[in-house]
Amino acid sequence: MPDDGLNPSIGGRFYRAGDAIEEGEELRVDASAYDMLHRARLEWPCLSFAVVPDALGEDRAAFPHTAYFVAGTQAEARGQNRLLCLKMSAMHRTKHDDESDPESDDEEGADEDALLECQTIAHPGCAPHVCATWCEDTSVRLWDLSHQLGNLHAPGKGGGGASARGEPLKTFGGHGDEGYALDWSPVASGALASADCAGKIHAWRGSAGGGWAVDAAPYEGHVGSVEDVQWSPVEAGVFMSCGVDSSVRVWDRRARDTSAGASAITVDEQHGADVNVISWSKQVNYLVVSGADDGSFRVWDLRSIRSGEPVALFTWHRGPITSVEWSPHESSTIAVTLWDLALEDDPEADSAARGRDDLRDLPPQLYFVHWHPQIPGALACTAADSFHVFKPANFGDGQK
Repeated sequence: MPDDGLNPSIGGRFYRAGDAIEEGEELRVDASAYDMLHRARLEWPCLSFAVVPDALGEDRAAFPHTAYFVAGTQAEARGQNRLLCLKMSAMHRTKHDDESDPESDDEEGADEDALLECQTIAHPGCAPHVCATWCEDTSVRLWDLSHQLGNLHAPGKGGGGASARGEPLKTFGGHGDEGYALDWSPVASGALASADCAGKIHAWRGSAGGGWAVDAAPYEGHVGSVEDVQWSPVEAGVFMSCGVDSSVRVWDRRARDTSAGASAITVDEQHGADVNVISWSKQVNYLVVSGADDGSFRVWDLRSIRSGEPVALFTWHRGPITSVEWSPHESSTIAVTLWDLALEDDPEADSAARGRDDLRDLPPQLYFVHWHPQIPGALACTAADSFHVFKPANFGDGQK
């Protein structure tokens, strides 16, 4: 196969988001690039989603695959929004036209459509994050999804309570502004961070009795919107944030008695663009990646982050980076996606695009992407018109 990764039987050229599509050209999927590729169409696009851990085993390699997700919609009308609990099953291996593997564990089912099942909860507005959800009314809500996920696993046996009634466990209205950033700690059970467009970050604590407490005084330091937060994979009281002020900050809850809960470390990326997303490596816990509006993403070593110099800088992308995530199985692999204009209404862009064949033919770009922690190499992503689950053919065996 040539260096550009194209299948010779298909021909053509590699497409990068932003490239011009000439008259007579069309975009085609090269099936040989995937071990698995499945698409499910949803009624509304989803701003974000989360992979739900299941009891089907770790490091799963055999096809067909099953996976569970939770997603929040961006419906046309506020009252139509939902939290979606999704189950995708019968996800078979992608069959390549130019090859056949008689020893494949999934030869008979190759290329069959996956089965999508869904349970829903009404949500009062657009949900840019899930399980804990931000809403347009400036509130953050916590949800118990055990009933909906239980029904996907065993229909009719989901149980009752607030989960069955579709009621939130807690609603916090202390932010005073809407926001996007939410993250659960992988170390401290029940620890959550929520951040808003006014630059405020609130830390949450769960109690053994099922209650929730939110720090009344926010963490402040960002100038403008906080775009993302990430808890440390090893330190229970440490988290990071990034924002429209081009900065990345490290916070330590143990030092909360210092001036206004100021950040322990502040790094200005010095490019003048919004820093949209960050991801903390769970394999190498001193590495963090950040993605910015100018299309660049940087890898930071926390042992030397005070220098302000990243250990790696990538500038290949032409559009704003809105999702980055380290692979949970390969320490050197990062998933990166780009902004999709279709997900947020822009009247000027819509007017400019109306009647232009070149823009009409462009496919919806990926918005958010997540690795599946139990299926090495498998990723899921949202787009304006659908939900995709795929596994690149060149990922490897998923070993660390």
